[in-house]
Amino acid sequence: MNIRFRSVYLLAFVLAAACGREGVVGPTRTVMVTRSWPAADIRQIKVFEVSGNIRVEAAPTTEVSLEAKVHGRIHPKQDAENQGLFRSEIEGDTLRISRIEGKKHFHFFFWDRDNVQISYVLKVPPSVSLDMHTVNGRIVTRGIEGETEVGTVNGTIDVEVAGTELLSATTVNGRVRAKFTRGFQGARFKTVNGGVEAILPNDASFTVDLAQVNGDFEAAFPLSIHSQPGSRRVSGEVNGGQHRLKIVTVNGDVELTKLSDSL
Repeated sequence: MNIRFRSVYLLAFVLAAACGREGVVGPTRTVMVTRSWPAADIRQIKVFEVSGNIRVEAAPTTEVSLEAKVHGRIHPKQDAENQGLFRSEIEGDTLRISRIEGKKHFHFFFWDRDNVQISYVLKVPPSVSLDMHTVNGRIVTRGIEGETEVGTVNGTIDVEVAGTELLSATTVNGRVRAKFTRGFQGARFKTVNGGVEAILPNDASFTVDLAQVNGDFEAAFPLSIHSQPGSRRVSGEVNGGQHRLKIVTVNGDVELTKLSDSL
């Protein structure tokens, strides 16, 4: 009797918790949120997302504009900033955009989570620096001149930068592609399951430090290859070796291409 009573009590508790979860019952919906800020005092933009893509496009503009596509079991609040779906704030010269942490609920394996996705499209002046991170989603940038750091766990990275500042790109499951349109001041690339493609100016001056386990390696620049059982290391200087190019991958091909060959 005690075991049966406890089972019934637990079931009632579970059902009550399920009914009390905001947003579990009801259809999914999609909401677009648009924002803009004067760009004069913004030097850096930081975005931190859980599930969603991030795209940043540079343009000759006097403002930073944002289009955010929010999809899932959501409850927009028309009278709240960003309809209460994400946070945006300026601290000093930095614009920060991030997901609002929701209330903690009990989750059971047979319940579907809210599965909210927020994808961002930003248009910015070329000179801003970027710090962009998401967990499930791809990251794309075009025309950025400032220092750039991007990272994701499950998603590809495709960045096009001027190459006048340092670039760092990291993913776990995804490919990294980086194009340097004007110069090269150093870069760090890391992935576990995915290849790396770097497109560099013909006169880029860099020292390669590459560690690779499984995959092919191709380079349009003269480099020395040192192979060991279970791993491959590539090192060498190109055009004087002024800046460091560090690449780490476990399962994926690596390709270093000249900018002139990709046009």
